[in-house]
Amino acid sequence: MAALFDTYKLLLRPHTYWNRVIVDTLFLLTQGCLIFYLLFLANGGMIRFYLFLAVLLGISTYFALFQPIYLPILNGFIRLTVNIYQLISRIVRALIIKPIIWVIRLVVTLLVGLLALIWRLVVIIYKIIAFFIQPFIPKFVQNYLLNLLAKCSRIINKLKLDMFNLWKNRGRKNDEADS
Repeated sequence: MAALFDTYKLLLRPHTYWNRVIVDTLFLLTQGCLIFYLLFLANGGMIRFYLFLAVLLGISTYFALFQPIYLPILNGFIRLTVNIYQLISRIVRALIIKPIIWVIRLVVTLLVGLLALIWRLVVIIYKIIAFFIQPFIPKFVQNYLLNLLAKCSRIINKLKLDMFNLWKNRGRKNDEADS
């Protein structure tokens, strides 16, 4: 019973006063029900004075002899569990999450590169066509098309810059989290 209380204090005890009062009360009621259940299994639920003495003797024996041994073992087990969790988390991050992020970045980079290639082809084709039909197009239409081309170019440059910054900043955040 006392070992369970020490385990409870290390693992589950809340820090705020009222939460602690409520949870401690629930813990003690659960412990009382557990003791009564064991008593019920042993002798039909008869409560005798010597049983209280046995429980008090067991608790005081634990606090005097076994608590100095039990608490370091419990702390070591908690540290071991946390370290195993962190190791598994790092392995999952390294073997599953990072490759997925790498594939997504690769796909985005390829798409941006493909769009840039298509854009360059469109510009080259536009320049070739414009060279041959420019004398036949009125001046106001030429100015409109040049303005439209300049706006598209600014949008594409802004998208490239945003993608570059996103790529650059994402890599730094992931690397800092791994450290």
